[in-house]
Amino acid sequence: MRKKLFFECIIMILGAIVIFVISTHDAFLYKQTILQVTEVSQGKTFKTSDEYGNHDKKTNQRVDGLILNGEKKGKKFSFQNTYAASGGLSQNYQKGQQIFVTISKENGKYEVTPTNYKRDTYLFMMCWIMICLLFIVMKIDGLRTIISVLINFILFLIIVQLDVWWNITNFFVIFAVSAVIFTAITLAMIVGLNKQFWVTFLSIVSGTSIALLISIVIMWITQDNGMHYEALDFATQQPKQLFLSATLIGLLGTVMDASTDIVSTLFELKRSQPQVTFQQLYQSGREVGKDIMGPLINVLLLIFFAETFTMAVLYFRTGNTIGYTFSWTMSLGLTQAVISGIGIALVIPAASLIAAWSLGGSEK
Repeated sequence: MRKKLFFECIIMILGAIVIFVISTHDAFLYKQTILQVTEVSQGKTFKTSDEYGNHDKKTNQRVDGLILNGEKKGKKFSFQNTYAASGGLSQNYQKGQQIFVTISKENGKYEVTPTNYKRDTYLFMMCWIMICLLFIVMKIDGLRTIISVLINFILFLIIVQLDVWWNITNFFVIFAVSAVIFTAITLAMIVGLNKQFWVTFLSIVSGTSIALLISIVIMWITQDNGMHYEALDFATQQPKQLFLSATLIGLLGTVMDASTDIVSTLFELKRSQPQVTFQQLYQSGREVGKDIMGPLINVLLLIFFAETFTMAVLYFRTGNTIGYTFSWTMSLGLTQAVISGIGIALVIPAASLIAAWSLGGSEK
């Protein structure tokens, strides 16, 4: 057992080293020019303030670097950079970092403009850590989970690309169909194609559909009063359908979480106690739902706070009122959280009833 654990740890460490080395030397794979910072000279620091009473500190620096790819590979460039202590719209570059830059030529001189960090190394390392932890905790089931996530991610990119290519008006249908496919793939990979799969699938689809239908009816009755769909970032298609599509994806995730917990618990209960009755199964599912409802709803609220916190602070710091800030930064996110909460409340009795009915009992 110890030898096996030691061997697994060695593989994880070697994998992390290989990922780090490859991701820090993969500039040739990018079309955008990448510069590696070789030297940074700090300049003067000065204080700034605006008409709203916000204070900040800015620092000038000279950045020298080496181009890692493209036609100018191997050449050295330098540029002036000014960064703020708040880090809102500028960055403090440090030696050893790799950054994306654009190079232009004006009046016979090259001008280098930094655009963003090259963050693939951090992303790959975090993904590797997640994979290792899932394998340690769940073994093969953890790997199946990772595979299902990758498949769903690729499928989601394909669906988005189809939406861009077709550019149809009623594109919500595309995301609705994709939501069903996401559910089927995830459950097939994790649960398998069995009775538990169909019970969980039916519970998820019913809970998601009813919650979304209730929300659409309420929005239709209220005529979308107070819903600022135009506040969506970079909305190039019908904002309301974009909102509903995003809401559906979020709703599906929360409903799937609750339904999977309830159904798996009832199936395990039936395996361990074959004499359990229909009523006991149903009540057990309700009790499981009550236990997970609170944490799930709090997770929704925390996600909502995380998504809107920075923009809300920006609105407050630029002199906007609480009502105006809420309308334009929080209302849509809070609505999505409420719809997901409705889905959780509905799927608990639905999953309990469907699972209890399918499993039956010694007494009905």
